[in-house]
Amino acid sequence: MDLEEALRLLRGQYHDFLNHLQIVSGLVDLGRTDKIKDAVRRAAGEFETRGRVAKMGLTEVSWALLLLQMDAVPAGLKVSCELEKALVESGVPNAAVLRKLHAAMISRVSGTGREWPLKITGRNVPGGYALTYAGPWDWREIIETVGDAAADSGSSFELGGENAVTVVLQPGER
Repeated sequence: MDLEEALRLLRGQYHDFLNHLQIVSGLVDLGRTDKIKDAVRRAAGEFETRGRVAKMGLTEVSWALLLLQMDAVPAGLKVSCELEKALVESGVPNAAVLRKLHAAMISRVSGTGREWPLKITGRNVPGGYALTYAGPWDWREIIETVGDAAADSGSSFELGGENAVTVVLQPGER
């Protein structure tokens, strides 16, 4: 994580927050009070999800997921996360493999003009933490794109059917 990335993420979140406020303001101006609660509920849900990601207990993994959520919107990627709080708060290797995985997914969907769903679930596993990515991709192709980053990080990929891949993050030297 560097300061430029941190500022980019903060600017993105400020932008999203202001967009939600403008939507609510527009609904008030139009007298569409029936839609205001829905707009506020959607905004609160989005920011609640980001908060859960930030509080999962693995700083580098949280950072990679928050950056993915920010970069996903303009690419047409609709990301949802359900993450268990990590039992260990440190010891998971550098999350560079996740960032390469995320970049590969975004490059596949950017410019397609359609919305792509991606569900990420995180859970504690013996000796580490596992993130399962479920979405309509050729996961073998994406894993090949990531290349040696998994081996270098001490992580492994496990294909879970046609529409899912699990990244197992093992503790190790950082």
